[in-house]
Amino acid sequence: MTVSSHDELTEALGRARAGSSKRVRELLQSSPRRAHVLLRAGIRRHLLTDRDAFAEENLVMSLMMTRNSIRSALQMLGSEGLIQRRQKVGTRVVAAISELPLLEMLPVGTWRSSTGGVDHPSLGVELEHVERTTVLADGYLRARLELDDFRVVLQEDLVRRGGEVIGIIVGYHRPGAPDPRGDLETQLSELRAMSESHIEATVEAVNCDERTAKVLGVEPGSALLVRETLVRDATGRPRMLAYGHYRGDRVALWARDDSVRAMHQVVDESH
Repeated sequence: MTVSSHDELTEALGRARAGSSKRVRELLQSSPRRAHVLLRAGIRRHLLTDRDAFAEENLVMSLMMTRNSIRSALQMLGSEGLIQRRQKVGTRVVAAISELPLLEMLPVGTWRSSTGGVDHPSLGVELEHVERTTVLADGYLRARLELDDFRVVLQEDLVRRGGEVIGIIVGYHRPGAPDPRGDLETQLSELRAMSESHIEATVEAVNCDERTAKVLGVEPGSALLVRETLVRDATGRPRMLAYGHYRGDRVALWARDDSVRAMHQVVDESH
């Protein structure tokens, strides 16, 4: 049921405290999906951290959701490994959700997101080099990187946070790209110096294959976020096309651009 006004909700809460719960039950939403996404957001933003915050009676009143919805949402969070529930002990957060920048390079080493702030601090991650080799580029890679050559440099890295592997990045670079196996800060500075133009990003949800599941520590078929990132230099020339496969239960992608309006109205000038 939709609450018609803030006054109505305030009145309902007052009745509940006075012992009249019938009206409150009429106002409670019944949706495990809505409860789950709000609780995940609270964990992601570190707003839900102590046991008292997860008490069912507190969540019913703070989210205005039915008790069954709250219980289902908590079970979902438990199956995702984000919380641990124990009788007579309570519920506590046991894992974090990493918010990674969507339209920027990963915050590695001393580099941090330029769009972060006090209310949204930039998180640091670690890269672990896995492989670097030269491979043949298919038609899609040649088109996106605007290559005349049939060769491209492939580089694969693990993305860790707090020692836990949360993603795998495969980057395809133009021949002659900086080799990251040297000093990390120097290589990152060289790479970021190329991206003075802009980054294009596309995100998809896919099921995890068996081989990737072993690396990420998840079950085959688990949900992954796949981010395709095209990095251009100051001249607009493509320099890198990368694919990041991230655990859907541990990673969220975040972006902010104050120069972009939420919606643009198309004016019909035919009249």
